[in-house]
Amino acid sequence: MLMSLIHNYWSTFCDLGVDERYNSDLSSSIRITNKASLIVFIVALGYFIYGIILLPEKANGNTEQFYLFHIAAILAILPVILLNKFKWHQTASIALIGIISISLYINSMSLKQPFRTDPYFFAVATYSFLVFRNWKIIVTLFLMQAVAYYMIATNIISNNPEYLDVSNGLVFRVALYFSMLFLLLSFLKLETKKYRRLLRRRSEQLSKEKEAMEKLNFTKDKIFSIISHDLRSPIGSLKVVLSLLKDDNITIEEFKKATSGLENQVDLLHKSLGDMLVWSKAQLTGINSNPMKLKVRDVVQEVMELSKFGARSKKIIMTQKVSHDTVVYCDKGMFRSVISNLLTNAIKFTHNGGAVSVYEQHDEKEVQVIVEDTGIGMSNENIENMLNSTTHFTTSGTNNEKGTGLGVIMCKEFIEKNKGSLIVESNEGKGSRFIVTLPMSASLE
Repeated sequence: MLMSLIHNYWSTFCDLGVDERYNSDLSSSIRITNKASLIVFIVALGYFIYGIILLPEKANGNTEQFYLFHIAAILAILPVILLNKFKWHQTASIALIGIISISLYINSMSLKQPFRTDPYFFAVATYSFLVFRNWKIIVTLFLMQAVAYYMIATNIISNNPEYLDVSNGLVFRVALYFSMLFLLLSFLKLETKKYRRLLRRRSEQLSKEKEAMEKLNFTKDKIFSIISHDLRSPIGSLKVVLSLLKDDNITIEEFKKATSGLENQVDLLHKSLGDMLVWSKAQLTGINSNPMKLKVRDVVQEVMELSKFGARSKKIIMTQKVSHDTVVYCDKGMFRSVISNLLTNAIKFTHNGGAVSVYEQHDEKEVQVIVEDTGIGMSNENIENMLNSTTHFTTSGTNNEKGTGLGVIMCKEFIEKNKGSLIVESNEGKGSRFIVTLPMSASLE
């Protein structure tokens, strides 16, 4: 219970000033600074209590400096807390180094006993490597510790004649100690940075693999959902009619009447299966685009010729206004599939006697191919659901035509694969506009 409480307080303090939006390096630096300030506080407080209990018995004239030094170290935690709280993280780290370094320097200069503060200067120099990423700051702070250490060592030697022989080669030894520490810390920092990059790449790779697996599972689930809900009905109707015909339980007139409606269902089933197979193949094997310059008018006329029977059955007027010279840089099969799906949807959601038109607008770089209808339109919420690849959104047409809910998603993916975009504009009860934007040349990809 006590250990759990201590752990919770420790974690809370270490996370002070950390924001979930920060990257891992910055969050790590903040936590290290918080931990360092807390460790300094605990150690300094321990020494302070130790001094109160034992130092008066061994007083040698340095008690005031001893108490002042440890009080300064204890209070160093306050600016760190405040600066981190107000998001001044780098200043908090520099403040901690500054307070400890100045306190160490003053305390060491007042000591008559030699080399009692060596580890602290090395520790502060090491700390600068842990919390800073800028090498200019690291080198500056590191050199400051080396210079301070040399000045203190010189002062102690001058106050202790018995250590004069230690002064021989002092500059070399200080330079050697700090150089070795610098090289070691630099090596560790670079190695750590390298492994962080490696871990980051592996993490990104795993994330992509996870995303791909989730996408495959979603594709599988969506296909099964479509088969179980949207494709079962027309197949069931066909089975019933064929069964009646086989058992001679239906007259020729009844058969003709039944097949007139069944033909539309089979046509829709054929289109749905085509959409589903193309989309699922694209998801499972990837979408490969082979762009080329295409005349928009040729593709539009070809698709409208195939769509005229569906439009005629609903007495829908189809028109197109596309210039002979308008070209796009796009995969021909994908572009044909996009126009075909958008035209089929426009016919599907337009009432008998309505109108569907295809026209284009362009500038010097891009072409907009617009499929517009006078149909039932959509709400903004339905537009978002329709364009969301993670949802299965489908609605029936004005004559109860069924669909898979894949057509517009497939269009969007095909267009984006060819460096274009799809925008949907719609008003409920007034119709919809599907705006396909594509580049005119390869240089605009």
